[in-house]
Amino acid sequence: MDVVDEHDVVVGEATIEECLNEGRLHRAVAVIVARRDGRLVLQQRSATDLWQPGRWTLSCTGHVKKGEDYPSAGARELKEELGIEARLRQVGKYLVPPITDGRLTEHEWTTLFLAESDAALRPDPEELQDARDFTEREVEAMIAGRKLTEDAVMLMRRFLQNSRT
Repeated sequence: MDVVDEHDVVVGEATIEECLNEGRLHRAVAVIVARRDGRLVLQQRSATDLWQPGRWTLSCTGHVKKGEDYPSAGARELKEELGIEARLRQVGKYLVPPITDGRLTEHEWTTLFLAESDAALRPDPEELQDARDFTEREVEAMIAGRKLTEDAVMLMRRFLQNSRT
């Protein structure tokens, strides 16, 4: 994957393992799937995942591959993790500060997308334990109850704040 600087300019390349073990700044995507009735899709990470296993996060998340752009990565992750295709609208791009969990450190430029879709979810059982719809109030309770990954909390708060303005 591409290693980037604080301006999101490519400065090298590394494996995902090197990025996580050394806290190298790299690119990621996150997608929030919103239903017509206002519910939001969240996913529960696999219990065997190296990064924050079993925690809830946004609808889908993932790393941008070397040479891939953010929209392509978002569409790929949405298809791989939830089995759906939808038009993505960029909500924002954020420099997520380093987050350490055990011996691994995520440090990412993350582009957040919104996908409006009522399509049935077909979660990848190797990547996810669960994926389901939540009301905004339920999402806020999960944030308060520390059930979401740290990066998901930051991104979801920004999304909810922007959706209310």
